[in-house]
Amino acid sequence: MKLSRNLFSALGRIAPNRTFFSVIMGGVAGCCYALLIPLVLASFSDDPLSQNQSEAETLRFLGFEVVHYRMALVFLIACLLIIFTKALSQVLLIRVSIELASDTRTKIFKRIISAPIDQLEKMGSAKLIATLTSDVPRIVIGAGLLPELLISSVSLLGVLSFLLYLNPPVFSLVLGAIAAGAVSYQIPMFFALKYYTRSRQATDDLHEAIRGLILGAKELKLSEKKQEDFLSKIAGTAEQKILKHDKRANTFIRTTAIYGEMINFFIIGIIVFVFVNYRTISKSELAGITMALLYITGPIATLLNLMPQYLNARISLNKLNHILNELCNERSATGKHAAGFFDSVKLSDIYYQYPTEKFQAGARIGPINLILTRGQITYIVGGNGSGKSTLAKLLTLHYKPTKGTIAFNDTAVNLENISSYRNAIYSIYSDYHIFDKLLNLPELKKDSTFNAHVESLKLNSLIDMMGDNFSSQNLSDGQRRRMALLCALMEDKDFFMFDEWAADQDPAFKRIFYEQLLPALRKRKKLVVVITHDDRYFSFADQIVTMEDGELKSIYHQTQTSILDNHPAAR
Repeated sequence: MKLSRNLFSALGRIAPNRTFFSVIMGGVAGCCYALLIPLVLASFSDDPLSQNQSEAETLRFLGFEVVHYRMALVFLIACLLIIFTKALSQVLLIRVSIELASDTRTKIFKRIISAPIDQLEKMGSAKLIATLTSDVPRIVIGAGLLPELLISSVSLLGVLSFLLYLNPPVFSLVLGAIAAGAVSYQIPMFFALKYYTRSRQATDDLHEAIRGLILGAKELKLSEKKQEDFLSKIAGTAEQKILKHDKRANTFIRTTAIYGEMINFFIIGIIVFVFVNYRTISKSELAGITMALLYITGPIATLLNLMPQYLNARISLNKLNHILNELCNERSATGKHAAGFFDSVKLSDIYYQYPTEKFQAGARIGPINLILTRGQITYIVGGNGSGKSTLAKLLTLHYKPTKGTIAFNDTAVNLENISSYRNAIYSIYSDYHIFDKLLNLPELKKDSTFNAHVESLKLNSLIDMMGDNFSSQNLSDGQRRRMALLCALMEDKDFFMFDEWAADQDPAFKRIFYEQLLPALRKRKKLVVVITHDDRYFSFADQIVTMEDGELKSIYHQTQTSILDNHPAAR
């Protein structure tokens, strides 16, 4: 999935009929603009378009005398048409542009949801946030400029056509001068585009700096040296890059725009002071030519002034397409194959290789051979960097193994059934997130089970429920973890994964978690996996898997009898 390569085709994909009608209205407005100067010149007594001066009539209207009232009426109609068609063209295309923004964001949301987790981790959140907050608005602004660009272009062509009718040699001179100016205009615009592109690339670094500033505020608060280094080496570096590139780009843009606006006056000077010495031009023709050239200064200035925003929109569109191309779709068959009941999950000769762009070359885990059974609790233990979390993400189907097979019962996980098996899994990782709206859990406030869990987790005074929304902004880390556990218990899936859930809990809630909640899940025949360092509670596990340097070092099994003997609370 990717967006169109240019703004016009992107708009046409969203609403082809309205986009086409907007273009037509813009063209009509441009033609009416181009008609105004010939109408004014035609009212002059010696204008070539005035066919018979005796036909000029005066009409009294609302107490005012109107000369050449027919032409005045046409002039008025043209002005009213400009107001109507230009407004209609711009309003239509602005609305389509807003729809394009919404559709684009939705596509990005869906692509992020369907992208492999390891790709999202490799790309980083800052780049995606920059795309959503910077690129999409720029695309909307650029798309909204198309009617104005079209109207100015048609007006320019119309006035040039009038010059061709008025004096072909002058038209040739003007056309040649505009062509030469357009070619020379592209040279500085090339450099401006290059600097705008570099500025956009630096925007990703700036968003990453902002993310680091927010997440690392506590660390920065405790060291003035860190604050200075952050401002100078991280945020400052990104800001300086953007500042430098934007300044250079706008210097080229503004200088070129002024040069473009003055091209007409250079042409007028050449015609008035030089060209008349080689070609016979009447004063009325010269006045008409001068008026026409002065008139097209407006459309040319519009085209030149709007060009930077249009270029930024093109850069953002290319950046957005690049992001979408980087995020490949897993192409899993959502909902087509329902996951059947499973007693076990088996990993056979599993290897996983990390992307070398983010992790050191050769970083991997494997081989892993492991069987997890429903009605049992499995602890995964090991030091930092041993591969515990990677193994967990393989088990929860967030990562796809580089080699080997994951099977639920005897059914190997593949693209056809992976979504269905994921629907049977609930995980709480150390970097978990709690949504402000309860997803997939309607009418929980009225549910007795929900209220019982809220009471046992001591969350009844902390949750402010409003329909299916709740606020968790002022909760501590431990309380937020209990909130995540509450959502997990209410979804009541078949496979639970807890990554260091008890790390931020006080001793009382640790006991509740290990001695009550986990045994209750075992009793209900759930498959439970816990990443933990709490060796005090190791005896509650049915099996303990030890990871070391990316390899499965050992598997220790306990009998149900030994568990009950060691901890009667597990009964």
